[in-house]
Amino acid sequence: MNAPETPTHPTGAALLFDVLTDLGVEIIFGHTGGAVIPLHVELNKRMRRGEPCPRFIMCRQEGGAGHAAEGYARVSGRVGVALATSGPGSTNLTTPIADAYKDSIPTLFITGQVPSRAIGTDAFQEVDTVGLTRHISKHNYLVKDVRDLEWVLREAYALANHGRPGPVVVDICKDVQLAQVTETNPPRRRHREPVPFDAAQADAILAALATAQRPVVKAGGGIIHAEAAAALCRFAERFDVPVTTTFNALGAVPFADPHNLGMPGMHGTIPANYALRDADLILTLGGRFDDRVAVSGFAKGKRIAQVDIDPSEIDKTVPTDLHLVAGLDAFLDYALSTGRTASHPDWMVLIQQWRTQMPLPYLPMPNLKPQAVVEAISELTGGNATLVTGVGQHQMWAAQYYRFQRPRQWVSSGGLGTMGFGLPAAIGAWFADPTRPVVLIDGDGSFQMNIQELGTVVAQQIPLKIFVLNNNYLGMVRQWEDMMDDGHHYETCLSRNVDCDRDCTEMDEDCRRQIPNLLGLKHVYPRLKTLRITTAAELHEGIALALADTHPMVVDCWVDKAENVLPMVRPGHGLDQMIES
Repeated sequence: MNAPETPTHPTGAALLFDVLTDLGVEIIFGHTGGAVIPLHVELNKRMRRGEPCPRFIMCRQEGGAGHAAEGYARVSGRVGVALATSGPGSTNLTTPIADAYKDSIPTLFITGQVPSRAIGTDAFQEVDTVGLTRHISKHNYLVKDVRDLEWVLREAYALANHGRPGPVVVDICKDVQLAQVTETNPPRRRHREPVPFDAAQADAILAALATAQRPVVKAGGGIIHAEAAAALCRFAERFDVPVTTTFNALGAVPFADPHNLGMPGMHGTIPANYALRDADLILTLGGRFDDRVAVSGFAKGKRIAQVDIDPSEIDKTVPTDLHLVAGLDAFLDYALSTGRTASHPDWMVLIQQWRTQMPLPYLPMPNLKPQAVVEAISELTGGNATLVTGVGQHQMWAAQYYRFQRPRQWVSSGGLGTMGFGLPAAIGAWFADPTRPVVLIDGDGSFQMNIQELGTVVAQQIPLKIFVLNNNYLGMVRQWEDMMDDGHHYETCLSRNVDCDRDCTEMDEDCRRQIPNLLGLKHVYPRLKTLRITTAAELHEGIALALADTHPMVVDCWVDKAENVLPMVRPGHGLDQMIES
């Protein structure tokens, strides 16, 4: 009996890993399932043969894998890759895809699909992934012919990080993964004329900056993507102009830099919002005019200039007086090369006075203040940790009170505001840069939304430090309900159970029913340690102990339940109506 012949042509699964390896992909975050079994089989064969291949990080849920890919991309600046099966696997990825789309994160999401002949038959675990992700991705593909697989993968990877970054989805039919590759189709010819750099428009913006009396730069996440943070700092010094760094740009200008105003907007700093309120010229670099920053009356009585690599952002929500479509690295390099300078001494004196209120002072109390927790973490890490958050009040306190020193150290969900983002994103952040401490500041509500990824943390032996600002509430919603909706927060109390009075709206500091008891997590996740801090007196010693430990650790911080995030610009209000106390 003759031995079966060894196939002389690679399968689609083999081709996929050949291409990803050639592109330099080192990590894939994902989960398995029927429609991607051929990919996992191929990966296992390569591992057994000792052949080069990406490392696969098995997350506990597909959404966690997608957020981990985002965290990896945010910290490394490279394309983060996630892999999931068809049907529920791909639908679980839609939240991280949308999250990456809103924040322009370079990511590649690979999903399995039912065999091509079964598409449209309502087959088991069939979902129209391309249709589902069309409006939340930069581009997407359905691969039904193995001859198209290579050019699609290469184009998708390039597209994710080209121009304005974003998520790209590649949906691959199972029969394509199994088919032998005997020939490949050439890539499609795509052509879009690049927008030439317009020096005249750049000069007009620089001239306006120089002649303005009270100019402000509003730097967005595009500064981080363009690797232009150092150039931005030189630009601010050369043109003597203060800089607000939006949520996604935190770290682009070091906290102590005299030109740094911090984060603007609904929960922005005093100097950032005062400066935007009183400015006569606002120059936006690589950022959207989203509704949390461009609040009511934002542009009234001001000249607006904008530089962005994406022409669709120009005049989209706020009309501009001057604009330039260009990469921020190109614009800043040009500005610095011109030899132009500017001086705004009176304006900068006022800016320095406002900077004394950054961050907003608060009264120390015996109860644990969330601001104090963040400040202690900042102090004990020297402001150099990779800082990751979930979404809620804790996220805003982290943005306000951590003293950021560098770009790519801030990892948080901005445009989509995805609760549960923090824990899986911190996993990806650590794989992107394990040489720096990774600290997750989370809320008790947000932490529970992807708590299963603690399994990934302990399985991969990631020395993650998790500080849960535990106030027993969905705190940001509770704050809005107390400030604007007469305190109707039945559904925001995380201590409530069936035995509670249905009409109870009291905020009792002594009611600390723990669902779950975070200290108990050490009993179900091997190698995980837990610690609880309940008073200001325990704070520094407890945080120092956690940071020094080599194990992953959850620190349960019982913060003041009544604390609100301030400053605050309420919806529909202007910067001149900011609540400061």
